[in-house]
Amino acid sequence: MSAASDTAGTPTVPAASADRARHAHLYFEDEPGAVVFLVEGTLFKVHAFFLKRHSLVFATMFTLRPGSGPAEGTSDEHPIVLPEVRAVDFDRFMSLFYPRDVVTGDLSTLEDWISVLALATKYEFEAHRALAIERLSRLGSPTDRLVLAREYDIPGWLEEAYYLICIREDALTLEEGHRLGMEDVIALADLRQRIRAHVPWGYTLHEPTVRATIRAKLHPR
Repeated sequence: MSAASDTAGTPTVPAASADRARHAHLYFEDEPGAVVFLVEGTLFKVHAFFLKRHSLVFATMFTLRPGSGPAEGTSDEHPIVLPEVRAVDFDRFMSLFYPRDVVTGDLSTLEDWISVLALATKYEFEAHRALAIERLSRLGSPTDRLVLAREYDIPGWLEEAYYLICIREDALTLEEGHRLGMEDVIALADLRQRIRAHVPWGYTLHEPTVRATIRAKLHPR
């Protein structure tokens, strides 16, 4: 996924507005090298160094020559706007650089790390995307991971998520079906039926056979 080609995610500069509030913790006033961002209605002022160092998108943006007007990101009146980004997601992402808890970090939940994955993917923070994928691999359900694998292009999660859903006793719930979409629902229903078709009642499913069946479905020749 290339965020650089995603014009909807390109930072822009808005006209001045009174409907803005500075973030309580992530606004570093009078800091050399700090840049002002507007995310939803919240102003963040953070150091450009971290963004340039880890993201090709931001590194490219910060090297662009300013136009004739005020430089982007230099004030509350002329911030860099991150469109289609939630303030809570940007807050969570920036906590990787400015943790309030330096020992354990600030992020622990599925939602926390999805925020990191979303922005790391959008703005091409490759190391942080890899970190989010590693942390998320230990959180949430197989359905969560299958949804994320489709949305954020994580092919390595597909087989394991399919396997865990196929071998469980319970069928997909209606809520899971809505989240997964028709294609995965039909594929999973077909696999669950085929896997159980020749297994006598009470016998354990043979893992290598199940995985081979799933691979053939996911990667048809």
